[in-house]
Amino acid sequence: MALLSSAASLGKKVFKKHLFVSNLSISFVLSGLGDFLEQSLEQKKGKWNKLRTLQMSTSFGLTSGFLCHHWYNYLDRVLPGRGLNIVVKKVVWDQIVFSPICIAACMLVAAKIENVDQRTALQQTLQLGGRLYLAEWVIWPPAQFLNFAFLPTRFRVLYDNVISLVYDTYTSHVKHQVEIVDNFEEKLVASGWLPKSKDFERCLHK
Repeated sequence: MALLSSAASLGKKVFKKHLFVSNLSISFVLSGLGDFLEQSLEQKKGKWNKLRTLQMSTSFGLTSGFLCHHWYNYLDRVLPGRGLNIVVKKVVWDQIVFSPICIAACMLVAAKIENVDQRTALQQTLQLGGRLYLAEWVIWPPAQFLNFAFLPTRFRVLYDNVISLVYDTYTSHVKHQVEIVDNFEEKLVASGWLPKSKDFERCLHK
């Protein structure tokens, strides 16, 4: 009983008095764990690349932990409460505004750490970051609905990291296994997924 009481007291202290440090630490560790799991899947008998894990923990873990800590505090100040309308607004703002910014920041920090040239860094951010953002739509809207509806602010980064362990593993896969496509913008336009000027002209003349 005393052990549980001590653990509860320590948890309360960590998530109240040292929230920023605890959020960064949790993000750092779990992002590294995601990369470790991905490396285990990539090469079952291969050697663990500790430098790669450290880079992922720093570029994705610390960066997202820092941004999420301040974002959630800001979001709860400007949109206080847990009513359905408020929760939906938070989910929309989080997914449409914050997520692409956070992913782009992580990709650019990773490129800086790896000493990647500017053109490659932008291509990685656009192509790999875009893939990660699309994957987020599968996981995060329902997860964040529960987050904003039921959890206090101080537990949100912890919750995010626990939920995102699978996503962190996928992030490491995308970062290290998915190749950059040359002339991506031209191929995207040629694929027909993006509307062309002629399409806009037809709409205007209807």
